[in-house]
Amino acid sequence: MNQLRPVRLIVIACVGMIVFASSPVCSQARAQTASQRQQFAKAIRNAATRVLPSVVSVEVIGVAQGGAGSNSSEVANDAPSCGLVVDPSGLILASDIILRRPSASLLVVLEDQTRLAATVVARDYHRGLVLLKTEADRSLPAIEVPSEVRTPVGGTVVAVGRYGTDQSPMVSSGILSARGRLEGTMLQTDARVSPTYYGGPLVDLYGNVIGIVVPAVAPGGAPDDTSWYDSGIAFAVPLPIVANKLPQLRDGNDIKKGLIGIVPRSNDPYEEDTQLAAVRSRSPAEKAGLQAGDVIESVAGQTVLMFQQVKEALGPYDAGDEIEIKYQRDGQSSTINVTLADSIPPLRPQRIGAWAVETDTALTEASEPTATKDISDDDRITEDAPGVQVVVAGVLPGSPSDGKLVEGDVIESVNDAAIESLATLRRKLVTAEPNVEIEIRVRRDDSEEIVNVMPTSVAGALPTTTFPAWKANNESESDDPWDVKELRLPDVPNLGAYAGPENDQSIDGLALLVLLLSPEQRDPQDALKDYRKAATENGVLVCAICSEDDQRWQPKEIDTISRMTTLMAQRIPVGAIGIAATGAIKGNKPSAADSMVIAMALSDRKNFDGIAVSDQTRPPAVRLRENEPDRSLQLLLPIENVDDGPTWLAPLSKAGYPVTLGGELQFDDLLRWTRLLQSI
Repeated sequence: MNQLRPVRLIVIACVGMIVFASSPVCSQARAQTASQRQQFAKAIRNAATRVLPSVVSVEVIGVAQGGAGSNSSEVANDAPSCGLVVDPSGLILASDIILRRPSASLLVVLEDQTRLAATVVARDYHRGLVLLKTEADRSLPAIEVPSEVRTPVGGTVVAVGRYGTDQSPMVSSGILSARGRLEGTMLQTDARVSPTYYGGPLVDLYGNVIGIVVPAVAPGGAPDDTSWYDSGIAFAVPLPIVANKLPQLRDGNDIKKGLIGIVPRSNDPYEEDTQLAAVRSRSPAEKAGLQAGDVIESVAGQTVLMFQQVKEALGPYDAGDEIEIKYQRDGQSSTINVTLADSIPPLRPQRIGAWAVETDTALTEASEPTATKDISDDDRITEDAPGVQVVVAGVLPGSPSDGKLVEGDVIESVNDAAIESLATLRRKLVTAEPNVEIEIRVRRDDSEEIVNVMPTSVAGALPTTTFPAWKANNESESDDPWDVKELRLPDVPNLGAYAGPENDQSIDGLALLVLLLSPEQRDPQDALKDYRKAATENGVLVCAICSEDDQRWQPKEIDTISRMTTLMAQRIPVGAIGIAATGAIKGNKPSAADSMVIAMALSDRKNFDGIAVSDQTRPPAVRLRENEPDRSLQLLLPIENVDDGPTWLAPLSKAGYPVTLGGELQFDDLLRWTRLLQSI
């Protein structure tokens, strides 16, 4: 210790001398920095002041509370949003967040606190905007709507709003982070915006309006569009697009997103692959002549190499717009014009009752029975790997495939479209036309055969049979029930456990059921002890997860559940994943876990193939999206008839989610349903 003291004193003395010697320089630097901050703050104030006369508040009066699809967020309950005057006669653009729940009336509050009743002229559903009309007794200060935006990415931008009875200005600055976000429709900024900014302007340092702030999140990024507010990730509709659409809105015409109806072959939108796995029935793509197997080369003049680029190229276009599609078929390039639609008949997912797996052709030729690799239709698949083929591993008794397909058949094409991966086959069947026979070409015993199969709807009564029993490999023939093991993430407090085989066991046909426990259940290992035998007999891993809080499940836990599910699928390969709450099982009351299951599955579409909840579940505040062919999701309810279902079931069915009727569900029924999620 004595040896350290002199060194310590020297260091302090040196530091003291440096500070003393440099203090005039530091003072000058601090003064310069303070001056720069003052100038920057002044520029922000000037920019905001330039547009503030055109910024108004929008109050929603008499908002209905509760009910299916209700939103308990801050926005819906008590927070006014903003609007921007775009015409002196009283036309105001605002965020359509104000219309997402029924209300008695809308009021526009001007800068001088004058309140004016407002009516809806038209709505842009695609970008989340609404045009309002007020009957003002004077001309209102309107902003100029520019035809182009020149603010560079990285430039300073300012979000402007108003709040309170005195219409106090609100300002939040940041940078313009990116253009063309959310599939080519939005500007992105890191300015922190609360719900009161929605509908207000995003301006540059010169006071030029470059966008209108709206609530939005990336697909699957959160359960609700308002979830990212005040997070440093905010979005705004570019003003040039608004200028383009304003005449249509003025005329009272609603605007909707343009839909085309194509289904990608690849699971990864960033993979260099634009081949189509399927084309939606009665869609613009089908009407224009696109077919499964076509490779998209360009969209509206933009060359595309991956499906994400296809989405971004299509993103800015609305229903009714005509775009040019260049595609390749059989080595020949062609061009067609497609008129986008505002809707496509919802999915009516079909299946033929077969269980298929991907196999390595080299191992298959060697006739190794353990060569099959059970893989499901999500990010766990490496599609179209060299030497991969799709093989029938089992047929469901009494299904359309019974007596037509046999174990070992190699599926080569469906309706002349080549099948090169399990994902392609699944998407082809999910989008099959109801009551229309499909032609399947298979290779069986070194010869080709054509099999005609009539698909059946996924919706309906839960089948009473399942696929042939799964089998462990030759190294593990034990019939003992699986052990229960702990499942934890190092950075979250949620407890988890699972009943399953050892990680190094190679077992075909396994499925995974993620069971969210009610908040009062705090011991996942104890919750699984009665399910070990049934899980083992059915070949379904069961993973139980507790909530962080003993009173509720929270939206932030969506990421935790997703990560735990991914961890499970990495430890033990599975063919399908369902997520359920114990409220779905006979004798159990619904809990917050049932609502969380719905929020979880609709937010995290990449992990789950089906959800099972109580019919008494209170639906969460999740913005419903249409069921998608590349992420098709099934729903199991403990009811005998759809007419006996809850009111929130109707919009789910309308959006293309097939409903399986489970009756008085027992836990074994839940496990059988999970296995059947593998069915194509």
